[in-house]
Amino acid sequence: MSSTFWDIPGIQSRKSLEFLERSLPPIGVYDDQGQIIHASQSFLELLPTPVVPANFLDCFPSTSIAFTELTKFWDRALQGETTRFLSKTRDAEETLECSLQFDSDAKLMWVNAKKIDAVERIRNLTEAYERAISRSAHANLATVLINPQGGIIQCNQNLHKLLGTSDRDLLNLEQFVHPDDRLIDQHLKQNLLNESIHTYTIEKRFIAKNNEVLWLNVNVSSIAISACIHGHQRYYAVLLEDVTESKKIYSTLVRTEEKWKTLFLNSPYLFIQTSPSGQMIYVSSAVEDLLGYQQEELLGRQIKELIHPSNLNEVELALQLWNSHIQANQPSIECWWRSKSNRWVALSIQGQQFPSALEIDGVIISGHNITDRKCLEVELRANEEKFRSLVLNSLGAVFRCDSSYMMEFASDGIQDITGYPASVFVNNQVRSYLSIVYPDDIHILKDSLVQAILDRYRSSIDYRIIDANGQIRWVSERKQGFFDQNGNLLWLDGVLLDISDRKPLKVLRHREAID
Repeated sequence: MSSTFWDIPGIQSRKSLEFLERSLPPIGVYDDQGQIIHASQSFLELLPTPVVPANFLDCFPSTSIAFTELTKFWDRALQGETTRFLSKTRDAEETLECSLQFDSDAKLMWVNAKKIDAVERIRNLTEAYERAISRSAHANLATVLINPQGGIIQCNQNLHKLLGTSDRDLLNLEQFVHPDDRLIDQHLKQNLLNESIHTYTIEKRFIAKNNEVLWLNVNVSSIAISACIHGHQRYYAVLLEDVTESKKIYSTLVRTEEKWKTLFLNSPYLFIQTSPSGQMIYVSSAVEDLLGYQQEELLGRQIKELIHPSNLNEVELALQLWNSHIQANQPSIECWWRSKSNRWVALSIQGQQFPSALEIDGVIISGHNITDRKCLEVELRANEEKFRSLVLNSLGAVFRCDSSYMMEFASDGIQDITGYPASVFVNNQVRSYLSIVYPDDIHILKDSLVQAILDRYRSSIDYRIIDANGQIRWVSERKQGFFDQNGNLLWLDGVLLDISDRKPLKVLRHREAID
């Protein structure tokens, strides 16, 4: 083919053109729009198309190279970059390497084409790849060179150790990827193809030859090479790191964390994390039931804002101890907390620092509601005061005894009646109460005891005792038994009155009535 491009004095003869054809490599010349200016016969014979197209982009069908790839090479060459791409010869048996170089002054694109030895390029590629891997910091990792379909070009022995394979087993890396994970990096692969990224890392499951499931950290990088292997123009270096054990540990931690979350979310206990200064960083959902606050209402506030003034010093001291590790296994403290409705709620709280391995400052506090118990204690104390007042102002003696009449408690008034201090009878320390009962009247006490247990009514009896001075005294006793849910006697509470002055008169009147 001849054109005005060759209208140069001295080279217009056929012999000159034939000489240039033999001297120059296969070459094509195009304008900046891709229209053909000149193409040598040797260039035309190498093109994959049997018919010479007028436009460069039509010279290479999609079966030899993707149209989008070809456009990219052309555009990069127009920017002044010498680009190379790979295609196939017309008979598709050999690999064709083409280079583009743009002359911005002449507005011409020079295209050179030549056949290459694919086998030699494969050997050079893999050797260069192995040298690069051996010099890298990843010499102990499994490495593999693949084409875009995952076909393995080269791999190291670490990959075989990892998957339990040999060179004959490894055909395609994708065949070892877990079925559920084969598409998880599809968008990343596309970005790699589009050259919007040059590398990516992802965790995927692989199935080894022995069917063991492995978690591998996969790093994929695009590498620029000027060789064609089985028709591919792009290759990827893949680094694989076994992270199976790490995933197991992580899964265990996640399960543990989920258990703790379940505990925190469903437990009636209140959990609060505070900073060393007492600022609330985390509050569990139980706070809404216990104190009426939403969790976010308390975040950032000082815990002492909720504590009753009478408990403030105790709580501040406890926070200092919990933060400093001064005292281990400290007992819980009981304090009153202000609810959102300004009611006071009693909580028993216990705190401790986080384990040092977690490197978390502050304290985790757990607490539970003891308001009902505290109110009952207040009520019991009030009743105790009433009882004490009753005992102090009673004319006789108040006592508590068991079924054998061993005194568990006796008020001081018993000394006025018996002449013995109360301590003599409590737990039979010196003598038993029955030891001072007039012998002929002991049966009265025993009968009344049986009646109190069987009938469970308050009983009233009169009998004689011998006081500390040896004098006989008449006493009146009223008592009642208290029982557990199974009907067993717990104790008897009673009152003892001295009726020595009234009893003779009462007996005399009884005799007169008989007469």
